[in-house]
Amino acid sequence: MGKNKLNYTGRKYLATNPDVDIVKIKTERNSLGTLKTVLVLLGVALQFCLLVLAYHYLLTFFKWFTIVSIVFSFIACIYVLSSNKNSQSKPIWVFFLLICPTFSYLIYIGSSVRVFWGKRKKIYNKILERSYAHIGVSNCEIKNKEIENECKYLQKAGNFVSYTNTDTKYFPSGASLFDDVLAELERAERFIFIEYYIIANGILLNKFLTILKEKVKQGVDVRIIYDDFGSHGSLKRATKKEIKNAGIKLFTFNKVLPQFKILYNFRDHRKIVVIDGKVAYTGGANLADEYVNEKRSHGYWKDAGVRIKGPAVDGFTLMFLRQWEFVSKQEVSYEKYLRLSEPTNNSSVVVPYADGLDYPDNIGKNAYTNLIANANEKLYIMSPYLVVDDTITNLLINKAKSGVDVRIILPGIADKQIVYIVSRNSAEKLIESGVKVYTMKSSFVHSKVLLNENDAIIGTMNMDLRSFYQQFECAVLLNDKNTLVEIENDFRTTFEQSVLIDETNKKRNKFLFRVVAGIVNLVSPFM
Repeated sequence: MGKNKLNYTGRKYLATNPDVDIVKIKTERNSLGTLKTVLVLLGVALQFCLLVLAYHYLLTFFKWFTIVSIVFSFIACIYVLSSNKNSQSKPIWVFFLLICPTFSYLIYIGSSVRVFWGKRKKIYNKILERSYAHIGVSNCEIKNKEIENECKYLQKAGNFVSYTNTDTKYFPSGASLFDDVLAELERAERFIFIEYYIIANGILLNKFLTILKEKVKQGVDVRIIYDDFGSHGSLKRATKKEIKNAGIKLFTFNKVLPQFKILYNFRDHRKIVVIDGKVAYTGGANLADEYVNEKRSHGYWKDAGVRIKGPAVDGFTLMFLRQWEFVSKQEVSYEKYLRLSEPTNNSSVVVPYADGLDYPDNIGKNAYTNLIANANEKLYIMSPYLVVDDTITNLLINKAKSGVDVRIILPGIADKQIVYIVSRNSAEKLIESGVKVYTMKSSFVHSKVLLNENDAIIGTMNMDLRSFYQQFECAVLLNDKNTLVEIENDFRTTFEQSVLIDETNKKRNKFLFRVVAGIVNLVSPFM
Protein backbone atom coordinates (compact mmCIF):
# COMPACT_ATOMS: atom_id res chain seq x y z
CA MET A 1 0.00 0.00 0.00
CA GLY A 2 2.90 2.36 0.75
CA LYS A 3 3.94 2.75 -2.86
CA ASN A 4 0.39 3.72 -3.87
CA LYS A 5 -0.23 6.19 -1.05
CA LEU A 6 -1.35 9.58 -2.37
CA ASN A 7 0.25 11.49 0.54
CA TYR A 8 -2.87 13.56 1.09
CA THR A 9 -2.31 16.81 2.97
CA GLY A 10 -5.94 17.84 2.58
CA ARG A 11 -7.67 20.09 5.06
CA LYS A 12 -4.54 20.43 7.20
CA TYR A 13 -2.80 22.10 4.26
CA LEU A 14 -5.70 24.44 3.61
CA ALA A 15 -6.24 25.28 7.27
CA THR A 16 -2.63 26.38 7.71
CA ASN A 17 -2.48 28.10 4.32
CA PRO A 18 -5.92 29.65 3.75
CA ASP A 19 -4.58 32.17 1.23
CA VAL A 20 -2.37 29.74 -0.67
CA ASP A 21 -1.47 30.79 -4.19
CA ILE A 22 -3.46 29.00 -6.87
CA VAL A 23 -1.25 27.02 -9.21
CA LYS A 24 -2.84 26.77 -12.64
CA ILE A 25 -1.74 23.28 -13.69
CA LYS A 26 -4.24 21.14 -15.55
CA THR A 27 -4.43 17.40 -16.02
CA GLU A 28 -2.08 16.19 -18.72
CA ARG A 29 -3.39 16.79 -22.22
CA ASN A 30 -1.98 15.49 -25.45
CA SER A 31 -1.59 16.92 -28.94
CA LEU A 32 -3.47 14.04 -30.60
CA GLY A 33 -6.40 14.64 -28.25
CA THR A 34 -6.39 18.33 -29.17
CA LEU A 35 -6.26 17.51 -32.89
CA LYS A 36 -9.16 15.09 -32.47
CA THR A 37 -11.17 17.78 -30.69
CA VAL A 38 -10.51 20.26 -33.51
CA LEU A 39 -11.54 17.71 -36.16
CA VAL A 40 -14.73 16.84 -34.27
CA LEU A 41 -15.65 20.53 -33.92
CA LEU A 42 -14.94 21.17 -37.60
CA GLY A 43 -17.09 18.20 -38.61
CA VAL A 44 -19.95 19.32 -36.39
CA ALA A 45 -19.69 22.93 -37.62
CA LEU A 46 -19.68 21.82 -41.28
CA GLN A 47 -22.77 19.67 -40.83
CA PHE A 48 -24.54 22.46 -38.94
CA CYS A 49 -23.73 24.98 -41.70
CA LEU A 50 -25.07 22.61 -44.35
CA LEU A 51 -28.30 22.26 -42.41
CA VAL A 52 -28.63 26.05 -42.11
CA LEU A 53 -28.01 26.53 -45.83
CA ALA A 54 -30.54 23.85 -46.75
CA TYR A 55 -33.11 25.45 -44.48
CA HIS A 56 -32.40 28.90 -45.89
CA TYR A 57 -32.95 27.50 -49.39
CA LEU A 58 -36.37 26.19 -48.37
CA LEU A 59 -37.37 29.53 -46.85
CA THR A 60 -36.26 31.42 -49.97
CA PHE A 61 -38.17 29.38 -52.52
CA PHE A 62 -41.18 28.12 -50.60
CA LYS A 63 -43.25 30.79 -48.87
CA TRP A 64 -45.72 28.17 -47.73
CA PHE A 65 -42.93 26.50 -45.81
CA THR A 66 -42.60 29.66 -43.70
CA ILE A 67 -46.32 29.69 -42.94
CA VAL A 68 -46.31 25.99 -42.03
CA SER A 69 -43.26 26.54 -39.81
CA ILE A 70 -45.01 29.30 -37.87
CA VAL A 71 -48.05 27.06 -37.34
CA PHE A 72 -45.85 24.19 -36.15
CA SER A 73 -43.98 26.51 -33.75
CA PHE A 74 -47.30 27.64 -32.27
CA ILE A 75 -48.38 24.00 -31.83
CA ALA A 76 -44.99 23.26 -30.23
CA CYS A 77 -45.59 26.10 -27.73
CA ILE A 78 -48.87 24.53 -26.65
CA TYR A 79 -47.15 21.15 -26.32
CA VAL A 80 -44.36 22.64 -24.18
CA LEU A 81 -46.80 24.29 -21.78
CA SER A 82 -48.72 21.03 -21.31
CA SER A 83 -45.60 18.86 -21.00
CA ASN A 84 -43.79 17.55 -17.92
CA LYS A 85 -40.69 19.68 -18.56
CA ASN A 86 -39.21 21.48 -15.57
CA SER A 87 -40.75 24.86 -14.78
CA GLN A 88 -37.61 26.83 -15.64
CA SER A 89 -37.17 25.47 -19.16
CA LYS A 90 -40.80 25.94 -20.26
CA PRO A 91 -40.76 29.77 -20.60
CA ILE A 92 -37.36 29.64 -22.32
CA TRP A 93 -38.62 27.15 -24.90
CA VAL A 94 -41.80 29.16 -25.52
CA PHE A 95 -39.77 32.36 -25.93
CA PHE A 96 -37.42 30.63 -28.40
CA LEU A 97 -40.28 29.08 -30.37
CA LEU A 98 -42.09 32.42 -30.73
CA ILE A 99 -39.08 34.58 -31.55
CA CYS A 100 -37.61 32.16 -34.14
CA PRO A 101 -40.72 30.39 -35.49
CA THR A 102 -39.26 29.36 -38.86
CA PHE A 103 -36.75 26.87 -37.44
CA SER A 104 -37.11 26.67 -33.63
CA TYR A 105 -39.71 23.90 -33.74
CA LEU A 106 -37.26 21.69 -35.66
CA ILE A 107 -34.68 22.21 -32.90
CA TYR A 108 -37.31 21.40 -30.31
CA ILE A 109 -38.30 18.19 -32.09
CA GLY A 110 -34.64 17.30 -32.61
CA SER A 111 -33.92 17.68 -28.89
CA SER A 112 -36.83 15.48 -27.85
CA VAL A 113 -35.85 12.43 -25.83
CA ARG A 114 -38.51 10.42 -27.63
CA VAL A 115 -36.94 11.24 -31.01
CA PHE A 116 -33.23 10.64 -30.43
CA TRP A 117 -33.36 8.36 -27.39
CA GLY A 118 -36.36 6.17 -28.26
CA LYS A 119 -34.38 3.21 -29.60
CA ARG A 120 -31.89 3.37 -26.74
CA LYS A 121 -34.72 3.59 -24.24
CA LYS A 122 -36.12 0.31 -25.53
CA ILE A 123 -32.71 -1.32 -25.08
CA TYR A 124 -32.47 -0.03 -21.50
CA ASN A 125 -36.00 -1.26 -20.75
CA LYS A 126 -35.04 -4.78 -21.84
CA ILE A 127 -31.89 -4.65 -19.73
CA LEU A 128 -33.81 -3.43 -16.67
CA GLU A 129 -36.52 -6.07 -17.06
CA ARG A 130 -33.94 -8.85 -17.34
CA SER A 131 -31.99 -7.62 -14.31
CA TYR A 132 -35.05 -7.12 -12.07
CA ALA A 133 -35.28 -10.88 -11.59
CA HIS A 134 -31.99 -10.72 -9.67
CA ILE A 135 -32.87 -7.86 -7.33
CA GLY A 136 -33.06 -8.77 -3.67
CA VAL A 137 -36.03 -8.07 -1.43
CA SER A 138 -36.01 -4.93 0.69
CA ASN A 139 -35.43 -6.32 4.16
CA CYS A 140 -35.28 -3.30 6.44
CA GLU A 141 -37.78 -2.37 9.11
CA ILE A 142 -37.51 1.37 9.57
CA LYS A 143 -38.83 3.07 12.68
CA ASN A 144 -38.05 6.56 11.43
CA LYS A 145 -41.02 7.59 9.29
CA GLU A 146 -39.05 10.13 7.24
CA ILE A 147 -36.45 7.58 6.21
CA GLU A 148 -39.14 5.03 5.47
CA ASN A 149 -40.88 7.39 3.06
CA GLU A 150 -37.62 8.15 1.23
CA CYS A 151 -36.88 4.44 0.90
CA LYS A 152 -40.38 3.71 -0.36
CA TYR A 153 -40.00 6.35 -3.05
CA LEU A 154 -36.71 4.89 -4.32
CA GLN A 155 -38.22 1.40 -4.31
CA LYS A 156 -41.28 2.43 -6.35
CA ALA A 157 -39.50 4.85 -8.70
CA GLY A 158 -36.55 2.67 -9.68
CA ASN A 159 -36.82 -0.65 -7.86
CA PHE A 160 -33.89 0.32 -5.64
CA VAL A 161 -33.67 -1.96 -2.62
CA SER A 162 -33.17 -0.74 0.96
CA TYR A 163 -30.41 -2.81 2.57
CA THR A 164 -29.30 -3.37 6.15
CA ASN A 165 -26.30 -5.31 7.53
CA THR A 166 -24.03 -2.98 5.53
CA ASP A 167 -21.21 -0.78 6.84
CA THR A 168 -20.52 2.68 5.40
CA LYS A 169 -17.41 4.87 5.55
CA TYR A 170 -17.28 8.55 4.54
CA PHE A 171 -14.22 10.14 2.93
CA PRO A 172 -13.85 13.96 3.09
CA SER A 173 -11.45 14.16 0.14
CA GLY A 174 -10.74 12.51 -3.18
CA ALA A 175 -7.26 11.52 -2.05
CA SER A 176 -8.45 9.75 1.11
CA LEU A 177 -11.10 7.99 -0.99
CA PHE A 178 -8.63 6.77 -3.61
CA ASP A 179 -6.11 5.67 -0.98
CA ASP A 180 -8.77 3.29 0.27
CA VAL A 181 -9.77 2.21 -3.26
CA LEU A 182 -6.15 1.37 -4.14
CA ALA A 183 -5.79 -0.72 -1.00
CA GLU A 184 -8.95 -2.69 -1.79
CA LEU A 185 -7.93 -3.17 -5.43
CA GLU A 186 -4.79 -4.95 -4.28
CA ARG A 187 -7.00 -7.44 -2.40
CA ALA A 188 -9.29 -8.21 -5.37
CA GLU A 189 -9.67 -11.89 -6.24
CA ARG A 190 -12.61 -12.25 -8.63
CA PHE A 191 -13.64 -9.08 -10.45
CA ILE A 192 -13.18 -5.31 -10.56
CA PHE A 193 -15.80 -3.02 -12.11
CA ILE A 194 -14.88 0.64 -12.77
CA GLU A 195 -17.11 3.35 -14.25
CA TYR A 196 -16.11 7.04 -14.45
CA TYR A 197 -17.15 10.18 -16.26
CA ILE A 198 -13.52 11.28 -16.55
CA ILE A 199 -10.47 9.04 -16.79
CA ALA A 200 -7.29 11.02 -17.42
CA ASN A 201 -3.64 10.19 -17.89
CA GLY A 202 -1.59 11.01 -14.83
CA ILE A 203 -0.24 9.81 -11.51
CA LEU A 204 -3.54 8.42 -10.22
CA LEU A 205 -4.32 6.43 -13.38
CA ASN A 206 -0.79 5.01 -13.39
CA LYS A 207 -1.32 3.71 -9.84
CA PHE A 208 -4.60 2.11 -10.92
CA LEU A 209 -3.13 0.48 -14.01
CA THR A 210 -0.15 -0.93 -12.10
CA ILE A 211 -2.56 -2.83 -9.86
CA LEU A 212 -5.12 -3.71 -12.55
CA LYS A 213 -2.53 -5.22 -14.90
CA GLU A 214 -1.26 -7.46 -12.13
CA LYS A 215 -4.80 -8.48 -11.21
CA VAL A 216 -5.55 -9.50 -14.80
CA LYS A 217 -2.48 -11.75 -14.70
CA GLN A 218 -3.95 -13.33 -11.55
CA GLY A 219 -7.19 -14.11 -13.41
CA VAL A 220 -9.29 -11.24 -12.08
CA ASP A 221 -12.05 -9.99 -14.44
CA VAL A 222 -11.38 -6.24 -14.86
CA ARG A 223 -13.89 -4.03 -16.71
CA ILE A 224 -13.89 -0.27 -17.26
CA ILE A 225 -16.54 2.10 -18.65
CA TYR A 226 -15.70 5.75 -19.32
CA ASP A 227 -17.66 8.62 -20.82
CA ASP A 228 -16.04 9.68 -24.08
CA PHE A 229 -17.12 13.32 -23.76
CA GLY A 230 -15.82 13.62 -20.20
CA SER A 231 -12.53 11.86 -21.01
CA HIS A 232 -12.13 13.50 -24.41
CA GLY A 233 -8.61 14.91 -24.76
CA SER A 234 -7.45 13.68 -21.34
CA LEU A 235 -7.22 9.92 -21.93
CA LYS A 236 -4.57 9.17 -24.56
CA ARG A 237 -5.30 6.81 -27.40
CA ALA A 238 -2.05 4.98 -26.60
CA THR A 239 -3.25 4.47 -23.02
CA LYS A 240 -6.55 2.98 -24.22
CA LYS A 241 -4.57 0.57 -26.39
CA GLU A 242 -2.30 -0.26 -23.45
CA ILE A 243 -5.33 -0.99 -21.26
CA LYS A 244 -6.89 -3.33 -23.82
CA ASN A 245 -3.59 -5.08 -24.54
CA ALA A 246 -3.24 -5.79 -20.82
CA GLY A 247 -6.47 -7.82 -20.95
CA ILE A 248 -8.64 -5.17 -19.32
CA LYS A 249 -12.08 -4.89 -20.92
CA LEU A 250 -12.64 -1.26 -21.88
CA PHE A 251 -15.80 0.31 -23.32
CA THR A 252 -16.84 3.90 -23.90
CA PHE A 253 -20.22 5.53 -23.36
CA ASN A 254 -21.51 7.77 -26.17
CA LYS A 255 -18.44 7.88 -28.39
CA VAL A 256 -17.53 11.35 -29.66
CA LEU A 257 -17.43 11.51 -33.46
CA PRO A 258 -17.32 14.42 -35.95
CA GLN A 259 -21.11 14.40 -36.20
CA PHE A 260 -23.78 16.92 -35.22
CA LYS A 261 -25.65 14.99 -32.50
CA ILE A 262 -27.89 16.12 -29.63
CA LEU A 263 -26.74 12.93 -27.89
CA TYR A 264 -23.47 14.59 -26.83
CA ASN A 265 -25.50 16.51 -24.29
CA PHE A 266 -26.31 13.30 -22.39
CA ARG A 267 -23.42 11.81 -20.45
CA ASP A 268 -22.51 9.03 -18.07
CA HIS A 269 -21.58 11.09 -15.00
CA ARG A 270 -21.51 8.11 -12.62
CA LYS A 271 -18.45 7.17 -10.56
CA ILE A 272 -18.50 3.54 -9.45
CA VAL A 273 -15.91 1.04 -8.25
CA VAL A 274 -17.05 -2.48 -7.29
CA ILE A 275 -14.56 -5.08 -6.05
CA ASP A 276 -15.50 -8.76 -5.78
CA GLY A 277 -19.10 -7.81 -4.97
CA LYS A 278 -17.91 -7.14 -1.41
CA VAL A 279 -16.99 -3.47 -1.44
CA ALA A 280 -18.17 -0.52 -3.55
CA TYR A 281 -17.36 3.18 -3.81
CA THR A 282 -19.00 6.29 -5.22
CA GLY A 283 -18.66 10.04 -4.81
CA GLY A 284 -17.73 13.16 -6.70
CA ALA A 285 -14.14 12.33 -7.59
CA ASN A 286 -13.18 11.19 -11.08
CA LEU A 287 -10.12 9.14 -11.97
CA ALA A 288 -7.86 12.13 -12.64
CA ASP A 289 -5.09 13.97 -10.81
CA GLU A 290 -7.07 17.16 -10.04
CA TYR A 291 -9.40 15.16 -7.81
CA VAL A 292 -6.56 14.09 -5.50
CA ASN A 293 -4.75 17.45 -5.64
CA GLU A 294 -1.76 16.03 -7.47
CA LYS A 295 -2.41 18.87 -9.93
CA ARG A 296 -4.24 22.10 -9.25
CA SER A 297 -6.23 24.04 -11.80
CA HIS A 298 -8.73 25.65 -9.41
CA GLY A 299 -6.93 25.87 -6.08
CA TYR A 300 -7.49 23.09 -3.54
CA TRP A 301 -9.99 20.53 -4.87
CA LYS A 302 -12.54 19.60 -2.19
CA ASP A 303 -14.33 16.34 -2.90
CA ALA A 304 -16.07 13.56 -0.99
CA GLY A 305 -16.99 9.90 -1.36
CA VAL A 306 -18.33 6.86 0.43
CA ARG A 307 -17.44 3.18 0.76
CA ILE A 308 -20.00 0.46 1.45
CA LYS A 309 -19.35 -3.11 2.59
CA GLY A 310 -22.11 -5.67 2.81
CA PRO A 311 -25.22 -6.73 0.85
CA ALA A 312 -25.86 -3.16 -0.43
CA VAL A 313 -22.85 -3.56 -2.75
CA ASP A 314 -25.24 -5.50 -5.01
CA GLY A 315 -26.96 -2.21 -5.80
CA PHE A 316 -23.82 -0.82 -7.41
CA THR A 317 -23.00 -4.13 -9.07
CA LEU A 318 -26.39 -4.02 -10.81
CA MET A 319 -25.89 -0.39 -11.88
CA PHE A 320 -22.55 -1.20 -13.48
CA LEU A 321 -23.66 -4.42 -15.18
CA ARG A 322 -26.72 -2.74 -16.70
CA GLN A 323 -24.54 -0.02 -18.19
CA TRP A 324 -22.05 -2.67 -19.29
CA GLU A 325 -24.79 -4.50 -21.21
CA PHE A 326 -25.73 -1.25 -22.93
CA VAL A 327 -22.23 -0.17 -24.02
CA SER A 328 -20.88 -3.65 -24.83
CA LYS A 329 -24.10 -5.09 -26.33
CA GLN A 330 -23.33 -8.31 -24.42
CA GLU A 331 -25.83 -10.02 -22.12
CA VAL A 332 -24.65 -10.48 -18.56
CA SER A 333 -25.11 -13.44 -16.21
CA TYR A 334 -26.10 -11.34 -13.21
CA GLU A 335 -26.24 -14.20 -10.72
CA LYS A 336 -22.46 -14.70 -10.99
CA TYR A 337 -21.76 -11.28 -9.49
CA LEU A 338 -24.43 -10.88 -6.81
CA ARG A 339 -24.86 -11.92 -3.16
CA LEU A 340 -21.14 -12.39 -2.61
CA SER A 341 -20.67 -10.15 0.43
CA GLU A 342 -20.80 -11.09 4.09
CA PRO A 343 -23.53 -9.33 6.11
CA THR A 344 -22.33 -7.04 8.87
CA ASN A 345 -23.93 -6.42 12.23
CA ASN A 346 -25.40 -3.06 11.31
CA SER A 347 -29.12 -2.25 11.40
CA SER A 348 -28.71 1.09 9.57
CA VAL A 349 -30.24 1.58 6.14
CA VAL A 350 -28.27 1.88 2.89
CA VAL A 351 -29.97 2.52 -0.46
CA PRO A 352 -27.74 2.68 -3.56
CA TYR A 353 -29.67 4.28 -6.42
CA ALA A 354 -29.17 5.62 -9.93
CA ASP A 355 -30.74 8.18 -12.23
CA GLY A 356 -30.65 8.85 -15.95
CA LEU A 357 -32.49 8.38 -19.21
CA ASP A 358 -32.85 4.69 -18.36
CA TYR A 359 -35.56 5.61 -15.81
CA PRO A 360 -38.87 7.46 -16.38
CA ASP A 361 -38.71 9.51 -13.14
CA ASN A 362 -36.25 12.26 -12.25
CA ILE A 363 -35.12 10.06 -9.38
CA GLY A 364 -32.06 12.03 -8.33
CA LYS A 365 -33.86 15.34 -8.11
CA ASN A 366 -36.79 13.79 -6.24
CA ALA A 367 -34.46 12.06 -3.77
CA TYR A 368 -32.84 15.43 -3.03
CA THR A 369 -36.26 17.05 -2.74
CA ASN A 370 -37.45 14.39 -0.27
CA LEU A 371 -34.37 14.77 1.94
CA ILE A 372 -34.75 18.56 1.97
CA ALA A 373 -38.47 18.31 2.74
CA ASN A 374 -37.80 15.95 5.67
CA ALA A 375 -35.31 18.27 7.39
CA ASN A 376 -36.69 19.66 10.65
CA GLU A 377 -33.55 20.75 12.49
CA LYS A 378 -30.67 21.14 10.05
CA LEU A 379 -29.96 20.90 6.34
CA TYR A 380 -26.38 21.09 5.06
CA ILE A 381 -25.57 21.03 1.34
CA MET A 382 -22.21 20.88 -0.43
CA SER A 383 -22.26 21.26 -4.22
CA PRO A 384 -20.11 22.80 -6.96
CA TYR A 385 -23.18 24.33 -8.61
CA LEU A 386 -26.58 25.62 -7.56
CA VAL A 387 -28.78 25.85 -10.65
CA VAL A 388 -32.16 24.62 -9.41
CA ASP A 389 -35.82 25.10 -10.28
CA ASP A 390 -38.58 26.73 -8.25
CA THR A 391 -39.46 23.49 -6.44
CA ILE A 392 -36.13 23.19 -4.65
CA THR A 393 -35.69 26.97 -4.28
CA ASN A 394 -39.04 27.33 -2.52
CA LEU A 395 -38.33 24.31 -0.33
CA LEU A 396 -35.03 25.81 0.84
CA ILE A 397 -36.70 29.15 1.53
CA ASN A 398 -39.57 27.54 3.46
CA LYS A 399 -37.19 25.42 5.53
CA ALA A 400 -35.08 28.42 6.49
CA LYS A 401 -38.16 30.48 7.38
CA SER A 402 -39.44 27.55 9.47
CA GLY A 403 -36.35 27.68 11.67
CA VAL A 404 -34.32 24.90 10.05
CA ASP A 405 -30.57 25.58 10.02
CA VAL A 406 -30.03 25.63 6.24
CA ARG A 407 -26.42 26.01 5.05
CA ILE A 408 -24.95 25.69 1.57
CA ILE A 409 -21.25 25.45 0.69
CA LEU A 410 -20.17 26.54 -2.79
CA PRO A 411 -16.71 26.89 -4.36
CA GLY A 412 -14.56 29.94 -3.71
CA ILE A 413 -13.03 29.45 -7.16
CA ALA A 414 -15.08 28.77 -10.28
CA ASP A 415 -14.28 26.06 -12.81
CA LYS A 416 -16.95 27.33 -15.25
CA GLN A 417 -17.51 31.08 -14.95
CA ILE A 418 -20.94 31.16 -16.61
CA VAL A 419 -22.37 28.38 -14.43
CA TYR A 420 -20.74 29.95 -11.37
CA ILE A 421 -22.49 33.27 -12.04
CA VAL A 422 -25.88 31.52 -12.10
CA SER A 423 -25.00 29.45 -9.00
CA ARG A 424 -23.83 32.45 -7.01
CA ASN A 425 -26.85 34.49 -8.09
CA SER A 426 -29.25 31.67 -7.11
CA ALA A 427 -27.53 31.20 -3.75
CA GLU A 428 -27.50 34.88 -2.85
CA LYS A 429 -31.25 35.14 -3.46
CA LEU A 430 -31.69 32.59 -0.66
CA ILE A 431 -29.77 34.65 1.90
CA GLU A 432 -32.68 37.05 2.36
CA SER A 433 -34.78 34.10 3.62
CA GLY A 434 -32.25 33.04 6.23
CA VAL A 435 -30.23 30.47 4.27
CA LYS A 436 -26.52 30.65 5.12
CA VAL A 437 -24.31 30.45 2.05
CA TYR A 438 -20.56 29.84 2.27
CA THR A 439 -17.74 29.83 -0.28
CA MET A 440 -14.67 27.72 0.53
CA LYS A 441 -11.52 29.83 0.46
CA SER A 442 -9.00 29.23 -2.34
CA SER A 443 -10.87 26.05 -3.25
CA PHE A 444 -13.13 24.41 -5.75
CA VAL A 445 -15.83 22.42 -3.95
CA HIS A 446 -16.77 19.37 -6.03
CA SER A 447 -18.46 17.34 -3.27
CA LYS A 448 -22.10 16.35 -3.76
CA VAL A 449 -23.41 15.84 -0.23
CA LEU A 450 -26.75 16.55 1.48
CA LEU A 451 -27.27 16.03 5.21
CA ASN A 452 -30.21 16.47 7.56
CA GLU A 453 -30.69 15.22 11.12
CA ASN A 454 -31.90 11.80 9.94
CA ASP A 455 -29.93 10.78 6.87
CA ALA A 456 -27.56 11.83 4.12
CA ILE A 457 -27.03 11.45 0.38
CA ILE A 458 -23.54 11.17 -1.13
CA GLY A 459 -22.98 10.64 -4.81
CA THR A 460 -22.27 12.11 -8.23
CA MET A 461 -25.25 14.42 -8.69
CA ASN A 462 -24.75 18.18 -8.67
CA MET A 463 -27.48 20.58 -7.57
CA ASP A 464 -28.14 21.62 -11.14
CA LEU A 465 -30.56 20.96 -13.96
CA ARG A 466 -28.02 19.06 -16.06
CA SER A 467 -27.62 16.43 -13.35
CA PHE A 468 -31.36 16.37 -12.70
CA TYR A 469 -32.46 15.91 -16.31
CA GLN A 470 -29.60 15.12 -18.69
CA GLN A 471 -27.02 12.83 -17.12
CA PHE A 472 -26.63 9.31 -15.79
CA GLU A 473 -25.92 9.63 -12.06
CA CYS A 474 -25.67 7.51 -8.92
CA ALA A 475 -25.72 8.00 -5.15
CA VAL A 476 -26.20 6.40 -1.73
CA LEU A 477 -28.90 7.24 0.79
CA LEU A 478 -27.81 6.23 4.32
CA ASN A 479 -28.64 6.84 7.97
CA ASP A 480 -25.76 5.19 9.84
CA LYS A 481 -25.23 7.38 12.94
CA ASN A 482 -21.44 7.13 12.93
CA THR A 483 -21.26 8.03 9.25
CA LEU A 484 -23.64 10.96 9.76
CA VAL A 485 -21.29 12.26 12.47
CA GLU A 486 -18.32 11.94 10.07
CA ILE A 487 -20.22 13.89 7.42
CA GLU A 488 -21.29 16.60 9.86
CA ASN A 489 -17.71 16.96 11.11
CA ASP A 490 -16.57 17.48 7.54
CA PHE A 491 -19.22 20.15 7.06
CA ARG A 492 -18.23 21.96 10.24
CA THR A 493 -14.53 21.87 9.34
CA THR A 494 -15.37 23.23 5.90
CA PHE A 495 -17.57 25.98 7.40
CA GLU A 496 -14.50 27.15 9.34
CA GLN A 497 -12.45 27.23 6.12
CA SER A 498 -15.10 29.17 4.22
CA VAL A 499 -16.40 32.71 3.91
CA LEU A 500 -20.00 33.42 4.90
CA ILE A 501 -21.74 35.53 2.28
CA ASP A 502 -23.64 38.47 3.74
CA GLU A 503 -24.76 41.92 2.58
CA THR A 504 -21.17 43.21 2.60
CA ASN A 505 -19.75 40.70 0.12
CA LYS A 506 -22.73 39.76 -2.05
CA LYS A 507 -21.97 39.88 -5.75
CA ARG A 508 -25.62 40.81 -6.31
CA ASN A 509 -24.72 44.21 -4.86
CA LYS A 510 -22.97 44.90 -8.15
CA PHE A 511 -25.26 46.08 -10.94
CA LEU A 512 -23.18 44.53 -13.73
CA PHE A 513 -23.22 41.13 -12.03
CA ARG A 514 -27.02 41.21 -11.74
CA VAL A 515 -27.37 42.14 -15.40
CA VAL A 516 -25.03 39.35 -16.55
CA ALA A 517 -26.68 36.87 -14.17
CA GLY A 518 -30.10 37.77 -15.54
CA ILE A 519 -28.98 37.21 -19.13
CA VAL A 520 -27.15 33.97 -18.37
CA ASN A 521 -30.09 32.71 -16.33
CA LEU A 522 -32.15 32.62 -19.55
CA VAL A 523 -30.12 29.65 -20.77
CA SER A 524 -29.55 28.05 -17.35
CA PRO A 525 -32.05 25.22 -18.03
CA PHE A 526 -29.77 24.03 -20.84
CA MET A 527 -26.45 24.18 -18.94
